[in-house]
Amino acid sequence: MSIVALTITLLALILAISKLHVHPFLALLCCGLFLGLATGMPMDKTLDSLLDGFAGTLKGIGIVMVLGAVIGEILTETGGSFRIAESTLRLTGEKRVPLAMGLTGYVIAIPVFVDVAYIMLQPITEMLAVKSKRTIIVTGLSLTAGLTATHALLPPTPGPLAAAGLVGANLGKVILINAFVAAFSVIGGLLWVLFACGKIELPYDRTIRDKVLQKETLQERAFQKPSLVFSLGPIFLPLCLITLASLSQIDSFAIPKSSVIQFLGTPVIALLIGLALASLLLNKGSRMPQLRSIVERSIEKAAAVIMITGAGGAFGGVIKASTIGSDVSTAITGSGIPGLLLPFLLAAGLTTATGSLTVSMVTTSSIVASMLGSLNLSPEMAVALIGAGSFCVFHANASFFWLLNRLHDIPPNVLYRTYTLQSLCMGLCGLLAVIILRVVGVR
Repeated sequence: MSIVALTITLLALILAISKLHVHPFLALLCCGLFLGLATGMPMDKTLDSLLDGFAGTLKGIGIVMVLGAVIGEILTETGGSFRIAESTLRLTGEKRVPLAMGLTGYVIAIPVFVDVAYIMLQPITEMLAVKSKRTIIVTGLSLTAGLTATHALLPPTPGPLAAAGLVGANLGKVILINAFVAAFSVIGGLLWVLFACGKIELPYDRTIRDKVLQKETLQERAFQKPSLVFSLGPIFLPLCLITLASLSQIDSFAIPKSSVIQFLGTPVIALLIGLALASLLLNKGSRMPQLRSIVERSIEKAAAVIMITGAGGAFGGVIKASTIGSDVSTAITGSGIPGLLLPFLLAAGLTTATGSLTVSMVTTSSIVASMLGSLNLSPEMAVALIGAGSFCVFHANASFFWLLNRLHDIPPNVLYRTYTLQSLCMGLCGLLAVIILRVVGVR
């Protein structure tokens, strides 16, 4: 019954936003309330789940989104994003920009949450789209491919770290196996973007082209632009701090577990430090007025993104509090599916149902841990299968879906044809990578 209710709710959500033009914020909240009541949850529990999901999502990303937006706005204002775009194009060439974006995401998502990393890199993503004559769908989803695969498969990100602990996997082996699986998934995601999404142009593409054309050309501004080191500093210093804090939690790394390191590596603190560094790029004589103006603009731009992302979290909160997750698990485990496919399909079903990669991985790992012997799987291969399954498929109940919608003004129906199908393609490529490893004798 709960699976039927979820299906009806998702169809209603798509119809409300795509056809009836209901604002996503209202559509997500109303559909969340309906879903809770339709699955038999008490009214007070439905409301509490909705509010807790909203608050929990904003607690994790609200301030970070604003700080990331401010850093991005400063880089755009001072020409830093021009410098990075110019240097990237010179290094990779126009034809290899999607590959460069995928590799960037592959590395950056190891220490940083997907939403945070994407927001920090948004100005560069848009600048490279214009300079390489690609659409924002191509550059944005190329970056998304790298971010998603790494976040789902490589420790020390929370999902794979928790999965490895729950099934008793060796962390070193998990990293080696999943690095290959993640690379395979990224390649699948990039190929999907290039061959299936390359010709999809949005009104937003014209918007960012006009924005760039209003400024002087790169050559004319060369004497005004900050150096590449100073342009990258506000992005990579926070990333390094967050990475250091993450690695210090792993015993195999010889990094002291200092409270100072943990404090500085908290995303909010790390981004505040990055913001302080970025502010040095502003004109010395008018730094504070400039910064105030940029912060005000950034808050205005980030507000809609934050609210809709929070509403997506509220919708997901109702799903997590309902019986949908357990019903999906029961349906899949009782279907007689082969052992190699069971962890993959269970994780995929839970991600599709809940929209949360981490919840999917933790829940699936808890179920699979007691079944490894009968499934004829090593703990490490189980983690790889769970990770590959956990990012297919993302749709309207995933917060990142609405992040892309608001940042680039991508209609939901376009996101279903691009982002949702990309996540499916990446998951299947990850499964293929695990099968290849099994064939060559890796256990």
